[in-house]
Amino acid sequence: MNKIKTNNFKKTFIFILFFLSNMICSKIYANENYVLSTVNKLPITKIDVINRAKLIAFSMDEDLEFKNIENFYNQSFKNLINERVIESAGLLINKNINKIVSKQAYQLTLQDFDNSENKLNQFINNLSIPKSAILDKMKIQLIWGAVLRKKFKVEIKNLEEKTEEIIKIQEAQNKKDLYDLAEIVIEKKGNTKLLENINIALKQGSNFLDIAKQVSISISGKFNGKIGWKSYENLPSYIKDKKTNLREGDVFSFQIKDRIRIIKILAKRNKGRLSVIENKVLLAQIKFPINFKKNDVAYNEVKKRLDKLLYNKKNCDDLKQINNEKNKDINLKVVNSRIADLSPNIQKVITNKKILQISKPVYFGNNGFTYIKCDVKQAKLSNKQPTKIKKNIVAKQYLIFSEKLIKKLNKQADIINIEKIK
Repeated sequence: MNKIKTNNFKKTFIFILFFLSNMICSKIYANENYVLSTVNKLPITKIDVINRAKLIAFSMDEDLEFKNIENFYNQSFKNLINERVIESAGLLINKNINKIVSKQAYQLTLQDFDNSENKLNQFINNLSIPKSAILDKMKIQLIWGAVLRKKFKVEIKNLEEKTEEIIKIQEAQNKKDLYDLAEIVIEKKGNTKLLENINIALKQGSNFLDIAKQVSISISGKFNGKIGWKSYENLPSYIKDKKTNLREGDVFSFQIKDRIRIIKILAKRNKGRLSVIENKVLLAQIKFPINFKKNDVAYNEVKKRLDKLLYNKKNCDDLKQINNEKNKDINLKVVNSRIADLSPNIQKVITNKKILQISKPVYFGNNGFTYIKCDVKQAKLSNKQPTKIKKNIVAKQYLIFSEKLIKKLNKQADIINIEKIK
């Protein structure tokens, strides 16, 4: 009998503890997280804004301390409003659209991490964000594609029928000076600090395309800010009025109505001739910690280890040993990119470097990075197949359609602001 009473007492005590702990946790969580706004009844919470702000901040300087995270809240919030508007448009097409695009979103996200789940998990752990914070952004891009295809079905069909005419116009333009552009677009209101941070990051040599991907509210953010090749006549008026001798790497910032637009010239073709920085390069990126050492001491220690691995070698294969148990303090990442798409800092340290030569270091926060050229492929003006040309033309037209539709949907959206972020 006493045993039964004791067991009942234990069960009751455990239940009370469980109940109280749930209440305490709920209270703590309620203090930390709350709904800031609803967009067509879809909520945006404080945690949503913070997680996106971390991604934006990291794209600037790869610093994990997030000292001035508040500077990115406004842009983070604006991006999330756009995404909720897009999500609600997708739900009108199919109430299960989130589930439908989930698998593809995960696969596309993995591609950004060399198809490695370990690298993806390490990234989200370093930033202290949930996996959904990254996957949801990719899901929105896929949902938006579905919305545009349905909304502009007739226009796209008409565009495809005019492809040959458009190709002839493009072929004539290809003999002129051409400029490959990328953009970052932010709202002017409330983003003074963000604009300042972007300018500082760009001056320090951060990657323009990485920032555009996380920050820009333009649909071109889906393409890392890239808006394609333009002839001089088709450049924004501000750029033509400001400067005639345009160079690769030039950055321009100007205001259009209530938005600020930052444009970068990624590459330039003189009279249609390919630029050297259109070449593709295969790089081994080696990341190493600084900790309490001097920068040059930490770099030289890593350089000695790399020199041993590369001694009398003809390729980068032996560098794979870096990612084993003996080298936990350093990390290898393979970068396969057009030179023009790399950050100015990386472009600078790999210029004039031969295959298998170790570059000078680049520093971000508590980490240093050195680069080794493993291969270089010369860019070529290829005669693309009509289907590929058509695909590129349609992709550019999607950007135009996107800008028109997102503005319309934002005006129609039922946006209720409930509370300000604290």
